[in-house]
Amino acid sequence: MEDTTIAVVGDGFGSLMVYSTAVYVGFRPNQIAIYGPAPSAVATYRGYAGNLGQTVLRSESESHFLPADWPTFAQLDAWSRRKPALLLRSIRRRYNPGVTEILTEAVTVQKRLGWDERRVATKVGWIQRATEPVPHFVLYDDEASPIGRAKHVALALGHGPLTFPRVLAEARERPGLADRIVQAYEPKTYARDGRYVVIGAGIASVNEWANALEDGAKVISLLRNPAPEEQDLNTPRCFFEAYGIDAYQELSFEQRVAFLGRILKGTSPGRRGWIDIVREGIEQDRFDQLVGEIDEIKAGPAGLAIHASSKHGPAPGWLDVTGVVCGTGFVRSAVAIPVIRRLVEDYAVPVEDGRLVLRSNCGVPRLDLRESRLCAMGLLANSVIPHGDTIAGLKYIARRFVSDCAEAERLRRRSVASRLRLQLSLTGQAADAIRRTRESEQIS
Repeated sequence: MEDTTIAVVGDGFGSLMVYSTAVYVGFRPNQIAIYGPAPSAVATYRGYAGNLGQTVLRSESESHFLPADWPTFAQLDAWSRRKPALLLRSIRRRYNPGVTEILTEAVTVQKRLGWDERRVATKVGWIQRATEPVPHFVLYDDEASPIGRAKHVALALGHGPLTFPRVLAEARERPGLADRIVQAYEPKTYARDGRYVVIGAGIASVNEWANALEDGAKVISLLRNPAPEEQDLNTPRCFFEAYGIDAYQELSFEQRVAFLGRILKGTSPGRRGWIDIVREGIEQDRFDQLVGEIDEIKAGPAGLAIHASSKHGPAPGWLDVTGVVCGTGFVRSAVAIPVIRRLVEDYAVPVEDGRLVLRSNCGVPRLDLRESRLCAMGLLANSVIPHGDTIAGLKYIARRFVSDCAEAERLRRRSVASRLRLQLSLTGQAADAIRRTRESEQIS
């Protein structure tokens, strides 16, 4: 049994944000435990980014893993590369951190602060509230064996399961069809001269258009609606700022959910790299876009025969294709995650429309106490923090959570000088590591 002051359930970006912030504020590493099977805080994201062929992040330079905001990632990158031009791009809000660079910074922070040594390589299956001798939580694995206790817990569980349209989910259970239907976030290869349907027009789908076209395949983009919104981020930039978050939190839960339904749509960012690839595909008659939804699928001459109907005009009808790629993301319902579903069942945690009804501090009702916090992060918290599943959103929630924990523990915080030394040390090591990586091309 690992007894700690703070436990993070989950081993991804959120866990590193909580850990680095806690150490920066003044918690000792042995007061913190990270629960999860991944060998690194970047492992899950690196896998998804690799499967997408993603090279840059959509976020701007405020999204990074150093505990303090300064330097911004554009400043760090410009210093590392000796390239002032990156600062000019940032001033114009046209800078995008490279995946390689941002993960290099994250790994540097992870190793320098000792995240690896504080990881308990076990997945948490249950969380139980205990009150004696003081309020705390007991953590259990999937076999219901106790693995740890902590006074404060952050739920940094990442995204839920990958989601597929119903017809395609059923087809994936049929021999001969399953291997030809993949999610954008899964490993995949494209056959040269093959013909692929890519569902959706979000960032994952746009990546797959480019990946397939670059491999010499033909692409049919299949959209449910004829005019997806063009927007560079999942959330408008104003909601990355404190004023936007405050205004958002003044809305009722029902109003926030309705608002999310309007802004968190599939978005098709207009960027030079992708646009050039797609334009070339159109000129070569290798890219087409149709409006409709797949309602039937079977084996066909090219591999699959799919039928698509449409509520917005003529139906595409039957199409012979090599495969289908779903850029449909993740199941958004909180109860699709087993440990959350058990919390809801055991403690009657309120849920509406698949979302946890959290407090304004991202605390879980019925379980979150001033002296013993239970906080939700990431997509679980986007009914409170609209960009909660971004790096910037995770940092915002982590800081609030750690601050509340420090107040509850009456923590003697690090001095300003000590925090400054730590930040400068991390910055220098991250800059040295980034300097040794291959530079990612800016594509906006």
